[in-house]
Amino acid sequence: MKDEEIMSAEEFFGDLTEDKPPRLTCKRRGRKAKKDTLAEVKIKMVMRIYGVSRARAAEIIAGRAAEKVAFEAAKDEARERASSDDHLMTAEEFFGTSN
Repeated sequence: MKDEEIMSAEEFFGDLTEDKPPRLTCKRRGRKAKKDTLAEVKIKMVMRIYGVSRARAAEIIAGRAAEKVAFEAAKDEARERASSDDHLMTAEEFFGTSN
């Protein structure tokens, strides 16, 4: 057997009493910014379906979103108007049967 020399932690790791953290030995790779995958898929689908550029596809998607918002607003307004105009009649008033 070979003589093994036992080292202390200070000898192995260096001076542990320093205020700075130990130096990293590997480089960290920066992460890529996570893109909105759904938006990318929508744009690519519109590009392929209509055969348009990326900019035009984004305009089409934005226009459709604006149409949807306007439709929902009109639907809500109609619903509010219908609920405020509701006047409930009794059966006697409706059929005109009064004694």
